[in-house]
Amino acid sequence: MSLIYSILKPILRKATAKKSSMTREDFIRQATKVQKRTYDFSDIKGYEKQKCVIAGCTCVIYSKLGGNHSKAIVYYAGGGYIRYQMPNKKSIRNYIDQTGCDLWIPQYPLYPEHDMYDGVKFGYELHRIMLETYSHDKIVWLGYSAGALLVMGLGKHIAYEDYELPMPGVIVAFSVFNLYTSKESIERMKALNDKDVVMGGDLSKQFKEFYDPDGTIPKHIAGCAAEDDYSGFPPLLLGFGGDETMSGDAPDYETAFKRCGVKDYKVHVEPDAFHAYPVFTFTPEGRKGEQQVISFIQNKLKLNIPSLPVDLGP
Repeated sequence: MSLIYSILKPILRKATAKKSSMTREDFIRQATKVQKRTYDFSDIKGYEKQKCVIAGCTCVIYSKLGGNHSKAIVYYAGGGYIRYQMPNKKSIRNYIDQTGCDLWIPQYPLYPEHDMYDGVKFGYELHRIMLETYSHDKIVWLGYSAGALLVMGLGKHIAYEDYELPMPGVIVAFSVFNLYTSKESIERMKALNDKDVVMGGDLSKQFKEFYDPDGTIPKHIAGCAAEDDYSGFPPLLLGFGGDETMSGDAPDYETAFKRCGVKDYKVHVEPDAFHAYPVFTFTPEGRKGEQQVISFIQNKLKLNIPSLPVDLGP
C-alpha cells in the first residue's frame, strides 16, 4: 500500500459511509447535479484531436500526428453511469504512444435519462461504425468500473445477437460490477466490505435499486459473473483491486470463463489496491495499473513497443 493511499483512506471512508445510505432518489439528484459539468478535451501538442457524433453521443478521438490509424482503443470511462472519469493528458499520451493506437473516448448514454442497456446499444453501433475503418482484431475495448460493465455487456450482447458483428481483438475491463451475484460471491464481498473505502455498502442491493428498479434490463446486460455466456470472447484482462468488494466476483469469472471455453484470459486481483485503480495515476497503484493495461494490450496486439515492465503473475 502506498503512502498516498494510506493517507486518503480515512477521507474516502467518510465518503463511502454516506454512499452506503444513499437512496435511488439521492442517486438521481446526484446524477442531475454532476451532469451539469462539461468535459474539456484539450489539444495536445503532437496529437490530432477530432470529434464526431455517433447515435447522438459525442466521441473524441486522439491520434498521433502522422500515425497510420490501423489500430484503436475505445476507452469507456467509469463514473457510476452518471458521469465520466476521463483520462488525463499523460494517460492519453501513454495509451497512444505505447500501443500505436488511436484513442476513442465516447461519451456514452448516462442515467437517469438512459440505462445500461442504452449504453450497450450505443457501443454496438459504435463498433459497427468503427469496423468500417479498423479490422476487428485491431480494436481494443478498455473499460473501467461502469465502463467495464459496458464492455463486458457489449461482448455478451454480440454473442446474444449470434455474432452479427465480430468481437474486438482485445477486451480489458477493470472493476466490473454486476446487478446479480451468486450467494458465494456475496459472502466474499461482505468479507471485503471493511477494506473497501471507495465503494462499500450493500452493492448487490443498491445496484439493482439504482440501475434496474423495474427489473426490465435484459439479464445478459445486467450481468451475473457465475451464469453469463462469455463464449467467443477475445483475449481478455479482467482486473480488480484487492481492497474492493467487487473482487469477490473474481472466482466466479474464473470458473465461468473456463465453462465457456474462453481460450485466452487473465483474472487479476492486485493486492492492497482500490476500485478502478489504473485510472488514478497520481498514485503508485494507478501508475502500475496503467502499465499493466498497456503491457497486456501490447502483448495481445503483438506490438514491439517498449513499456515499463509489469508482472501480472503466471
